[in-house]
Amino acid sequence: MKYVIMSGKFESGNEEQQQGYTMLFGAENIQYFFDLYFHWYNLVHEMGHCIVEKQGAKFSKVDEEMYVNSLAVAYYRYMGEEERLGQLKDRLTNILSQVPAPMPEGEDFVSFYTRIWNTEAINNVMIYGYFQLRSVLEALKAEKALEAVLKEIGAEIKASDNLEKCPAEIKSENAELFLNTARKNLQTMGVDVPEIRLELVDDPMIQCAREDA
Repeated sequence: MKYVIMSGKFESGNEEQQQGYTMLFGAENIQYFFDLYFHWYNLVHEMGHCIVEKQGAKFSKVDEEMYVNSLAVAYYRYMGEEERLGQLKDRLTNILSQVPAPMPEGEDFVSFYTRIWNTEAINNVMIYGYFQLRSVLEALKAEKALEAVLKEIGAEIKASDNLEKCPAEIKSENAELFLNTARKNLQTMGVDVPEIRLELVDDPMIQCAREDA
C-alpha cells in the first residue's frame, strides 16, 4: 500500500483562509508557526496514520488521532528536537489559554469528542481545531517514550547510530525533506513504514493522508 500526504500552504491560501488560521493560531509569526505545525510536526502525525493502518492496529477515530500525536511527539523527542517541540508547546499553551473549551461542564475532553465525532458538531472549525491543538498539547505534556508508543501497535525499535537529524529551515519548501528524513529514520529503527510521498497544494485547508492512486 502506498500513501500520499497532502499539505496545503498558508502563503498560497486566499484571504479568508489565512484569516481563519490567524484566528486559530494567533497573528504572531503566523507563517512560521503554520509551517512548524503543518510542514514539520504534522507530517509525522500523518505518517503515523499510515503506520497504524500498515500495522493493522484498531482505534476509535478519537483515540487514533491522540495516538498519532503521541507518536509524532515521541519521534521528535527521540531525535532530540526539544527546541522545536518547546516552541510548539509554548504556542499551543498560549492559544488554548485564550480559547474557551467546548466541553460541557462535567464532561471530559475524550468523552466529549467521542460523543460528537460523527455528528455535525465536529465540522465546526473552532471545535475541531480545539480538538487537534489540545490533543497535540496533551501529547507534549505526556512525554511518552517512543519505544512505549510503538509498542502499543505491536512495533518495536532498535537502536541505531545511522539516524539523521534534519536541521533545515522551517518552511514549506523543506517539507518533503522533513518527511523523507523521518520516514528513513523510522525505517532504520526497524519500523515498518509504508511508501509515502508528499504533495504540496495551494489550499491550506487540505492537511491529510490517504491511499495513493
